[in-house]
Amino acid sequence: MTTTPVRIDPRIRKRRIEVQREAGRRRLRVLLVLMTVLSLAGLAYLTVTSPLLDVDRIEVVGAQHVSADEVRAASGVHLHAPLLFVDSGSVARRVERLPWIAHASVHGVLPGTLRISVVEYAPVAYVRAPTGVLLVAANAHVIARAATPDHGLVEIRGLRALPGVGDLLAAADAPSIVAKLPAALAEQVGSIDVSGGALTLDLRQGGEIRFGNARDADAKSAAALAVLRYLGSAHFRYIDVSTPQRPVSHD
Repeated sequence: MTTTPVRIDPRIRKRRIEVQREAGRRRLRVLLVLMTVLSLAGLAYLTVTSPLLDVDRIEVVGAQHVSADEVRAASGVHLHAPLLFVDSGSVARRVERLPWIAHASVHGVLPGTLRISVVEYAPVAYVRAPTGVLLVAANAHVIARAATPDHGLVEIRGLRALPGVGDLLAAADAPSIVAKLPAALAEQVGSIDVSGGALTLDLRQGGEIRFGNARDADAKSAAALAVLRYLGSAHFRYIDVSTPQRPVSHD
């Protein structure tokens, strides 16, 4: 028995051929796109890792009490590292671990410079130590050891334990109050005593101002200045402004 071959309509055959060709063209386009993406990715990788874009120098801006070499060492970045791969946030956090550094920002400057800008703490107070003093910032951060305190700094007395460099002062309100005092009052304060659990401002010319806690610092400062002006040169033992609406003086 013989079979008669099935005749395919020429239009159907033509359509099948067109479909196969279109599928081939789609595969070719996908392949070309993929090759282009891979080529661009490879080119980009070669560009950013090129010696032309590596870290040729690390520039430190703003450092005064720490050396540029200390900042570079703390950054953890090595020369010839790919500049565009440097994690600026991580570098800044590492630099901010230096006791003197309050804030650090890191930027790449093409073609090959990593710039680290730092802001150092400003000491407002000090704590006496067995050898020298410990300098303290307004946020209670212990900045450094020094042989003697700078002029104008306020001593903090009565701490139960001596902090270390880089630690926070246990009596955190004391240095923050120093930073908040108006100049007319701050220049009269020689030390702050925290031994009684409250803040007592010891004046350089004698007498003390009992501040209580750190709340309402502006109102308490204004009350203290008003009483000081009223007393003039009269002797007094203390002025209590813990309730600033009702200040009390005692001779």
